Amino acid sequence: MKRETLFSLLLALVALALAALALGVSFIGLFPISGGAENIARGEHATIGGGCDNTASGISATVPGGEHNTARGDWSFAAGRRAQANHQGAFVWADSTDADFASTARDQFAVRANGGALFNVGDAALRVAGDTEITGVLYVSTIGTRSSRERKENFAPVDVQELLLRLVEIPVTTWNYRSQNPAIRHIGPMAEDFNVLIDGLGGEGEEYINMLDANGVALAAIQGLHGLSQEQAARIEALEVENAALRSQMDDLEARLAALERVLYPKLQGR
Repeated sequence: MKRETLFSLLLALVALALAALALGVSFIGLFPISGGAENIARGEHATIGGGCDNTASGISATVPGGEHNTARGDWSFAAGRRAQANHQGAFVWADSTDADFASTARDQFAVRANGGALFNVGDAALRVAGDTEITGVLYVSTIGTRSSRERKENFAPVDVQELLLRLVEIPVTTWNYRSQNPAIRHIGPMAEDFNVLIDGLGGEGEEYINMLDANGVALAAIQGLHGLSQEQAARIEALEVENAALRSQMDDLEARLAALERVLYPKLQGR
């Protein structure tokens, strides 16, 4: 190819790039696959950064790299190995495990990290909004539950004695979760029994026992037992006072009887 032809082609590419910038179109939109091999970016504005055997078929879907990843949903993201972002807005990150890892819902954040997941937030807090379900064992150093008075309303007193009477009727058994080995035992009540102790418990889900509520019931039960022990202590003290008075009366009667015997015995002997 002649030098003039190459120069003309270069000028055409530069003109095309300038026109794209003027129209607000990115270079990625013009060249959706940056590198790698056997990658397919067929979705409108879809992008693949590299890797191999990746597919971005959703609108504005992205696969930054890796292998055998698929960003099928519109505005989805798939990376790693065999990540499958099948739903709109799904973000799927899969580790090196040679197995498919797929999204199950729209706008889902899914991560497979068999080596563990680390979140270093420094002095800030890691905040999770909404329900969180964890399969497996959660190891933490401390668990804090927001319980400031400033965050609460609609306060109502608790009849701790009535609660105590209801509490003693709840069956407490040992059991295992069906998802665990039967040798792994737990102890506690059933959510269906616990959540009827007080109206309104189980609002987050009837199959769950809110640990804040469990702690509250335990503290209320302690208060109820303390009240009973105080009543019993007062009763015992009153009985001890009464017993002391009876002992004093008994001692007085015994003394009078002894004195009477000293007077009457000689007379009876003289007959």
